[in-house]
Amino acid sequence: MTKQEDALFAGIEELALAVTEEQYRIQPDLMERYGSPGFEKSRRDAVYTLHYLAESVDMDSPSLFVHYIGWLKQLLAGYGLNEADIRIKLELILDQVRMEPPGEDRDRAIRTLEMGIVRMSEPAEEPSYIREDQPLGQACRIYLDALLGRDRAGAYALIDSVMEQGATLREVYRYIFQTSQYEVGRLWQTREISVADEHYCSAVTQSAMSRLYADWIGQKKTDRSGVLVSACVGGEMHEIGLRMLTDVFEMEGWETHYLGSRMDEEQLLETVAEKQPDILALSATMTFHVHLMKKQIARLRADRRLSEVKILVGGLPFNVDSTLWRRVGADGYAPDADRAVLEAGRLMRLSRPERERKTDREAEGGHA
Repeated sequence: MTKQEDALFAGIEELALAVTEEQYRIQPDLMERYGSPGFEKSRRDAVYTLHYLAESVDMDSPSLFVHYIGWLKQLLAGYGLNEADIRIKLELILDQVRMEPPGEDRDRAIRTLEMGIVRMSEPAEEPSYIREDQPLGQACRIYLDALLGRDRAGAYALIDSVMEQGATLREVYRYIFQTSQYEVGRLWQTREISVADEHYCSAVTQSAMSRLYADWIGQKKTDRSGVLVSACVGGEMHEIGLRMLTDVFEMEGWETHYLGSRMDEEQLLETVAEKQPDILALSATMTFHVHLMKKQIARLRADRRLSEVKILVGGLPFNVDSTLWRRVGADGYAPDADRAVLEAGRLMRLSRPERERKTDREAEGGHA
């Protein structure tokens, strides 16, 4: 963050407490409705909202905050809570921000909050990711129903049946595994399923992917398409999407090195320096982690050993704001595994002249 942004959001905990106390003062019925536990929950929600706002201002991406407000509306609908209370909270935060010293970052925060308040008045519904008219749409619905019914064997049987009927691995990954995981996230967001349900669905999908590894992993390739290193940034725990991406690259003949979640910055740097990949794929699902990705990419760029590595990013924040990848310093972005393979190929074609020029310079130096 810039110095001014840092000052603007330096006291998030204190600001959240002040906003919550003021809201309970002007709405004394809140204590009657929710009691002391409700006050603490309201304060935590304010902290969460302020962190989203800070990240959106830092990245100059109002859409990140607006998307969060849409998510919050769905969450409230699932709990049956009053969205008017959240609107008042946003207006109180806006009042506090307006009292800050004038400046570009304060103005950006004001505009972002105003957009969020408008979003509160719009419908919250988000349609299902599973449609009957999409490839394997019916199979995806049956697969998800098996997951939600805690029927692991049924989920496995569905995948086996689809494969026997001629579906390719890539189609199963894209239209069943990926789509069902998107739908699981939506169902959790609307509180139609629990966190335990979400974790179960993800675990079974990961195991279903593992069951298919024998069909393709370890196959000898005459020519490698390239080298990929993939990792989640910061404390990111949502790694299944990155696992799918890495598998698809492997299917396409790439040499892959999957580092997963909770990857230490220094370890990532040294691994990339050792493997010298053509593409480094970084993933962030939580908006809170976008600034960590920006910081990580800056460290990678500063290391001369990595001058030829192209950085590809993805994850929910980048799907929300399709230009965000530029602001974190990446070379490209892809919303899913299939398009990531295409984008990686494009980046490699662009980097080929750079490598040829470097080889020419080295050859000239050798003859000097």
